[in-house]
Amino acid sequence: MPAKDAVSAAVKQGMLALGQYRRTLARTMLPGVAVLGYHGLRADGLPAGSMAFENLHVRASTFEAHCRVVRDCCDPITLDDWRAAAAGRSLLPPRPVLMTFDDGYRSVARIAAPILAVHDLPAAVFVCSDPIANRRLLWFDAVAARDGEGAVERWKTCDYESWRDACAGSVPVDDGDPRAPMTVDELVALDRSGRIEIGGHTCSHPILARASRERQQEEIAGNLEAIRRWTGRPVRAFAFPNGRPGIDYTETTTILLGELGVDVSFTMRPSFSRANEPSLERSRFLMVDEVSGAELAHRLAHTWPR
Repeated sequence: MPAKDAVSAAVKQGMLALGQYRRTLARTMLPGVAVLGYHGLRADGLPAGSMAFENLHVRASTFEAHCRVVRDCCDPITLDDWRAAAAGRSLLPPRPVLMTFDDGYRSVARIAAPILAVHDLPAAVFVCSDPIANRRLLWFDAVAARDGEGAVERWKTCDYESWRDACAGSVPVDDGDPRAPMTVDELVALDRSGRIEIGGHTCSHPILARASRERQQEEIAGNLEAIRRWTGRPVRAFAFPNGRPGIDYTETTTILLGELGVDVSFTMRPSFSRANEPSLERSRFLMVDEVSGAELAHRLAHTWPR
């Protein structure tokens, strides 16, 4: 880390330790919901370089620091809290934060869920159903391991049929692999915890904008049906794979979601989710391992766009 960045990080850590961010946020009303978008987690002892896209797999200690910031400085909410506010049945608190996870990694069940429980924090978990059902790596983890991360980005630009033929089969994975998807039993346990809502993320994580309406329908409807079958509940929430508005999904995608009973879905547009946003295109802030607890507090208090 450059010396300037190290000094900045040390200053922010001191401000967090002294309660400065907590006091600042106590006087603040956020301009919308701060939706934090995570993917996987990893054990602190896992050596660096053990997996592709490792910045998306937040270390357990970093995630715990994030949870302390959310608990101590903000107002954690559930999706149902948000729905009630949108329907006029209640008001959102002044500093609402929603924690979300994409893809369905087993580390969310094994590492994140116990930490969330300790801090009494709710969350939403958006899962791809095929890797869970078939015990296989998510396609991009398999391609990155074989051909490098750059190959994943190239495949994201291809049409759905070419991508599916080359990538969607993926490879079997051992449950002990840090890239493994959660099991069906773990997904059901999360759902039954009472604090975690399970949402959809497609069957196999394609770029939906590259697919026909029929293929999008198959990917979304099949995913929602699998989750409903496992949990016994209708699925009302969804997160777009990759999540860039106008690039990774289309208007057709949002129309399909509404037809399938989804009432809230999430992009990866980096902004507070404000009251005037479409409910099927909510904003989120991407969370990565390099964001410390102090940095999260600083962004919430000062630097994320108001």
